[in-house]
Amino acid sequence: MNDPVLFYGASAALACVLLLGALEKIKDLTAFTAAVSGYDLLPAGLVGVFARGYVLAEIAAGALLLIPGRQPLGAALALGVLAVATLALAINLARGHRDIDCGCSGPVAKAPGAPHGGLTGWLVLRNGALALWTLPALASLSGHARGLQWADAAAVFGLAMTAVGLYFTANHLLASHLKLRNL
Repeated sequence: MNDPVLFYGASAALACVLLLGALEKIKDLTAFTAAVSGYDLLPAGLVGVFARGYVLAEIAAGALLLIPGRQPLGAALALGVLAVATLALAINLARGHRDIDCGCSGPVAKAPGAPHGGLTGWLVLRNGALALWTLPALASLSGHARGLQWADAAAVFGLAMTAVGLYFTANHLLASHLKLRNL
């Protein structure tokens, strides 16, 4: 990962996904809190505190990924956020609890034909792919072969928007899969 375009592009893409996800959760914090409760992993008294803390961690990770010099810290926090969500998914999938709201706040959570979107192994794979986006930011900038050039801004923007577009396309395909599965 010698090219700084990969570093900044991956950081910006992951920041977009985290910040947009947090925005969706904030818009209906009550529904997100209910989704956290549905996972049945926390005592009832901690569910609301955890839900708010999780959203704040998403916001912090996304913001840090956009601040030069803070991307490795943002990537580490993003990895933690993804690890918590993926562990909760995996535990409930192992329990056989598939018909609960994933808490994703996207098209998967609103998949028609599924009462609450439903949990699936694809969500675990999706989170794994997002975790891979942290790798360039976790790597040190000191090993870059070249400095950024003015034209790199377009490449960073294009890479980030392409990655975010692929992420949202994958989410819509997953929602369609859930809809078809429940027909």
